[in-house]
Parts: sequence; structure tokens; C-alpha cells
Amino acid sequence: MRTFLLKLLKWTMVVLLFGSALTWISGYFLKKSYFYKPIFLVNHFPKDSHFDYLIAGSSRGLTTVDTEEVDQLLGLKGINLSMDDTGLPSQILMIKHFFESGHSASFSVLTLDYGHFEKSEERLNDNDYRFVSYSDRPYVREYFKKNEKGIIRPLTLSKILPVFAFSYYNLELFWTGLFTMIKPRYTNRFDINGNYSYPDLAFGFEESMKTTMKKNLKSLKNPLLSELESYLAGKGSKLIIYIAPYYNSSTELGNVGNFTVIDHSGVLPSPDFFFDRDHVNSKGKKKATVLFTESFRGIVNTFEP
Repeated sequence: MRTFLLKLLKWTMVVLLFGSALTWISGYFLKKSYFYKPIFLVNHFPKDSHFDYLIAGSSRGLTTVDTEEVDQLLGLKGINLSMDDTGLPSQILMIKHFFESGHSASFSVLTLDYGHFEKSEERLNDNDYRFVSYSDRPYVREYFKKNEKGIIRPLTLSKILPVFAFSYYNLELFWTGLFTMIKPRYTNRFDINGNYSYPDLAFGFEESMKTTMKKNLKSLKNPLLSELESYLAGKGSKLIIYIAPYYNSSTELGNVGNFTVIDHSGVLPSPDFFFDRDHVNSKGKKKATVLFTESFRGIVNTFEP
């Protein structure tokens, strides 16, 4: 029995060392790439880069506003930091990653989804592994520790033992890292400005979905919003809450507090502008961008630092 345990320990160490070596190679090239947005943000822009505004959010923030068009219309410089399959806690992490990486922005536009107006569940989002390259940074490490559940927590352990994270998320991390050896400047579902668009084909629609406009009574009571506003104030950035268009759904805000809000939830009534209920298509994006620019111009022109 003792001999068996010694052999098992020996082979476990061999596998662990071999896996750690492969993980280091994959992780090295991944961290030097543009593949995921948190990495792109650090590698593409010089440290201390200043932007007039940033846009953060989920896939709705990613696909609704074309920052390149906004820049041309207003003479500004913006960046879209939104990532698909993320909730408010992850979006706040992305905003912190932007500022803690040495960048600055005069305005921080948060695309707020209905599910996060009043509270947010403390859990990992599907794409939080994209921050694993920065698990040595306190704000990332604290986020993983707070939100990752379970007995084995690969992202929480990633600072010390990255092999677990790269094994658990092998397709997203390990194989992607090897891919970036060949194409280090490839961006995953975003362009050089951080934007992405859905096609004009409305795959998500059926006749039963084409109902009358629904009003949603909401209040901005999520404590994370106040925490974010305080954080941004310390960074010299003004928070703007942006409610992007929904199909056949508008927002009736009962309490906005001191937040500055751009509510465009019900401004696009036609299904021709939508990919599905929650996302505009490329045609809707053009319309939404013009409407956002008009509202944003008024805020910029009246803002006093």
C-alpha cells in the first residue's frame, strides 16, 4: 500500500508539473494577446490613456451603440468595454479593470439591464474567466473569492495554481492561449473600438412575440450602483445609466435618486430594428446610436466637472 501511494504521488507530481508547464506557455501568449477584452484593454492602449467616455454592460451594451459613430458625431474618443454574458458585478469589475490599469474617462456609461435595477446575485458570470490573466491583481482576486462558489474554485486558486483554471476552462483558456501564439492580434467578437453587431435577420422573433408595449415599473435601488458611483467619483468620472432599447418594453422609473439616466428602452417600436427581444440588429444599432448621441450631447454640454 505504501509503495502504491508513493507511485501515485510521484505520477501526480509529474502530471501537475507537466500541466503547469503547458499552462505557463498558454497563459503567457494569452496575456500578450488581444483575444479577450480585459487583455486587449491592457495591451492595445498605452498606459494612462484618456477617453472622453466608456460604455460598459452586457451584450446589450456591446451591440447597441457604435462608439465610432458617436465619436465622429461629437468629436469625442470613446471605448466600448461591454462583454456578453455578464451581470452588473462583472460589469463593475470591467470598469475597475479599466481604471486600475491606469486609464481614465470623463464619463462612464453603464448599460443597465432590467435584472439589475434593484439587486444582483453574487455569483460568477459565464465569461468571468476572461479576467484570469489578472488574478494577481487585488480587485480581480477579491471578485473571484467573493463570487465563485463550490468546493473547488479554479478561478480563486488561479493566482497560485493557474493549472486548475486552465484545465477547467480548457477550451476558453488553454486552447485559446495556444491559438494566440499564431494570431496574437485576433479579437473575440469585438472590433478595435470594442463594438460588435448582430445581423439584421431577426432569428428570435415569432408572431406570438409581436404584442403591445409593456411598461415596467423600476427603481434604481441596487446598492452596487451607489458603490460604483462613489468609486467613479474618486476617479473623476461621471456615471450615466443607459437603458438600451427593448422590443415592446418601456421603463417607468419610480426612483432615480441622483443618477443621470438615458432611458431609451421603448424608443424603437418596430421589430425590424431587433435581433431578438433584448438586442437590436445592425439596423436598430444605427438608429439607437443616433438617439444615444443626441441625449449624450446634452449631458456633455451641460456637465460641470
